[in-house]
Amino acid sequence: MEDNKLKYNALLKELNQAQVQLKQHPEQREDIEKAIDKIKLEMRLVLSVIGDTTKEEVEKGFDLNKNTQPVVEKENKPVVQESTIPQQSPIDSFSDNWRMATQLAKSTIIPQTFIGKPENVIIALGLAQQMGLTPFIVMQNLNIIKGKISWSGSFCKTLIEMTGRFKDLELNYFGEKGKDNYGCYLSATRISDGKEIKGPEVTMQMAREEGWTSNKKWLTLTDLMLGYRCQSYFARLHCPEALGGIYTSEEITDTSNDEKRIVKDVL
Repeated sequence: MEDNKLKYNALLKELNQAQVQLKQHPEQREDIEKAIDKIKLEMRLVLSVIGDTTKEEVEKGFDLNKNTQPVVEKENKPVVQESTIPQQSPIDSFSDNWRMATQLAKSTIIPQTFIGKPENVIIALGLAQQMGLTPFIVMQNLNIIKGKISWSGSFCKTLIEMTGRFKDLELNYFGEKGKDNYGCYLSATRISDGKEIKGPEVTMQMAREEGWTSNKKWLTLTDLMLGYRCQSYFARLHCPEALGGIYTSEEITDTSNDEKRIVKDVL
């Protein structure tokens, strides 16, 4: 992490110098502006790896020595004091995201869904910015099923915890395994008042009646599927903002299987 912060500070210094050069040599505007765009893109990539940052850190650099000295020239040289990453219009923001998506799509350490597909990566970038996550975390946990984006079930619990509203999340199983009364619910402690919150119960009877068991994982990975569904139901009821309006992969798969079952029954 410290190496990334050092790299960001160095890039910020380069950006300051390039902006000063742009004012001093307007005849070289085209070349300098290209260099500035490249520096800004690298800065955004580094910030996406670092994660949470303050506005002051983005504009002045990271204080690695715990002093409050910004990354500027110490000598009395002209240094641009305006924001190094100015407010952008939606068009400019999309343009920057597209350039970043194009570069990330060339990586071989991102999920296969995104390799060579900047159009998929840019969706992940938009979600990351909207939800305050890093692009890499989003890409690792975002699936595309039949043209629909969805969170992996295992990521749902993490999203609940990231709201900062709950702690001590625990899956509670009850009933007799292998029977319709076997089920699960997610419990948690609400941080604001210390109250224990219990999420909706999900049982195998519910799974059968809703047609979810046409997905064979409900029979072979029962505990896992119950847990994933309990977590998504808890989030939708007690902190819907955690999911950003996106369903989990298991919800989409189960719904698709249910629709197939209904069509078959009708025919």
